[in-house]
Amino acid sequence: MSYKGQPKVMSDEVVHATVQKAAMHAHSKGLKKFYMSFHGGEPLLAGIDFFRAFTTFARDTFSSYGIEVRFTMQTNGILLTQEWCDFLDEQKITVGISLDGDEATNDRNRVYHNGKGSYQDVVRGIRTLQNSGHHLNGGILTVVNLEADPVALYQHYKQLDILYLDLLLPDSNYVSPYQQYEWTTKTDYADWLIRFYDAWYFDENEYKPNVRLFENISHGIVGNYQSSDFLGNHENQVLVVETDGNIEPVDVLKICGDGFTKQGVNIRTHDIEEAFEKDLIKLYNQSHLTLHQKCQRCPVKDICGGGYLPHRYSADNGFDNPSIYCRDLMKIINHIRNRVIDKIASYMNGPIPYEQLSFEELEECF
Repeated sequence: MSYKGQPKVMSDEVVHATVQKAAMHAHSKGLKKFYMSFHGGEPLLAGIDFFRAFTTFARDTFSSYGIEVRFTMQTNGILLTQEWCDFLDEQKITVGISLDGDEATNDRNRVYHNGKGSYQDVVRGIRTLQNSGHHLNGGILTVVNLEADPVALYQHYKQLDILYLDLLLPDSNYVSPYQQYEWTTKTDYADWLIRFYDAWYFDENEYKPNVRLFENISHGIVGNYQSSDFLGNHENQVLVVETDGNIEPVDVLKICGDGFTKQGVNIRTHDIEEAFEKDLIKLYNQSHLTLHQKCQRCPVKDICGGGYLPHRYSADNGFDNPSIYCRDLMKIINHIRNRVIDKIASYMNGPIPYEQLSFEELEECF
């Protein structure tokens, strides 16, 4: 609840400090590109003038160091108008929209204060963006809901002409479980994802959306880089600057407790390098390289990377646990691995140096 004590929009002082110190940090690291992402709450509430001033100042500042800065935005899409779409296209801001399924599924949780669901308004925003010529290049972000039929949901997103989709597991850990769930014995989330994956994988139509989760897992299986802080064996490089200037790790860590992400560093008074030395920020950025002993023995650790750090937290052991979604991650990764092996085998004339494993066989490996 700590967000209630913060300003709703960054002041000019915080904006200038954020941009200047980010540019200096990127220059010190020899970066040629730098990404800034606008999140909320709902970022569109800040207004076009705020973002025009921000992007103009950022481009001028970063270009003085010879660095290209790129922008992304995650929005619920409700406030999108033609004017907004023209601005986003003009500024080349990549847009992602949060939508949690079809109308019935989305409106179970995403409702206004008067109880009205948001689905129709979100879809109107999606269509406005699509019709404006903006390609919705950030795609749709959906939190997995076990009550929704995954195959029907896949077809629903195709009907909405979605080109890019990401699926997230609900924010949950051992202290703040999302729902009552037998984590040690059940794999309901993996089973849901497997049904969605197979609908997507076996879809032979010319058009089908890219699904980031599945593509990242597939890239990890063949040893390529995964563009995700949710999975992988790479170091994360993410910082959050709140509207009051406080520098924090990823906001999902707030499920670990009120004020949990506060690190005592502020963009107005501290450098980026100082923030990266804070224990929780350092742990988050090294989270796929700092694994529980069980994870270290796991055959899919280089793909899973122990899962998302916020999903590992417990009152007894802190973050020294497997993900609360450990078995779900193992099962969906193994299912995709077997599909990838099938695909490789279909291109080969002889035997290949890989063999399929059942989920039960994978569990027995450690």
